[in-house]
Amino acid sequence: MLQIKRMQGSDIPFAIKLSNQEKWGTTRIDFERLLNLSPRGCFIAYHGRRKVGLTTTTRYGKRLAWIGNVVVDKDFRGKNVGHQLVEHAIAYLQKLRVEHIGLYCFKRNVSFYEDLGFAEDTQFLRLHRKPKRITFRTVPPDLGPAISLKRLLWADRRAFGADRSRLIRLVLSTGAGWHVGSAQNSTGISYLLVKDYHDMYEYGPWVNIRTRRDLPTKILLQILAKTQSKPIEVTCLRDNAQAVTLFKAHDFRVMEEGYRMYFGRKAHIAEDRAQYALGFLDKG
Repeated sequence: MLQIKRMQGSDIPFAIKLSNQEKWGTTRIDFERLLNLSPRGCFIAYHGRRKVGLTTTTRYGKRLAWIGNVVVDKDFRGKNVGHQLVEHAIAYLQKLRVEHIGLYCFKRNVSFYEDLGFAEDTQFLRLHRKPKRITFRTVPPDLGPAISLKRLLWADRRAFGADRSRLIRLVLSTGAGWHVGSAQNSTGISYLLVKDYHDMYEYGPWVNIRTRRDLPTKILLQILAKTQSKPIEVTCLRDNAQAVTLFKAHDFRVMEEGYRMYFGRKAHIAEDRAQYALGFLDKG
């Protein structure tokens, strides 16, 4: 009989081993951050004494929560473990009266989440770039005035539709990621956060609000110059044509497609045109 229990710090080695089956590269720091943000909202599935699955939730006040890391041991797939984990996470969030519950889902898993009551919202692309040298001559020397953390968090809240300042602060303070950005005037702002894994970099979130048209290109070139030694992955909304065109112009290629999904109904809370990259911070 399946049991679902709260995830503890002692479960992290299992969580890493399980997520490695999907080649996510999720680290101890990632799972510690998720437990810090939501100590009661991360769950492990047990079949007898054996741990067989996990999922995590991240809540942004009462307005929005995100489900991530839904993964089941390969030996127990097709036995309703994933459904029960997600249903448990939904019940937990509903008890807290969260208004919207969202997640990111690759195309191959859409029907799984539709069966659980989630609806497609908008499509995203997962892109990959092989290591490639950027010459010094192509890197812009100056982006303009540096961005303060306070303004960065303001811009992120406006683009994402909810306050994830605790999450971003933890990513930066633990050394799991770093950012480049610029504030151009009273309203114009752009920042890109980079997560550094042992075998790759991941770009995102990247928020761009009312800046000069050339600033996103300058930011991308500066970041590429600092991360050229390893493969890079980034996720952006298909409908953000400027972001898609920019990435493809700098040798990023589409590797997977998927959807942002919301439980029950679509939730128009984000400013999608301001989101150049999503980040998948809720995954890990």
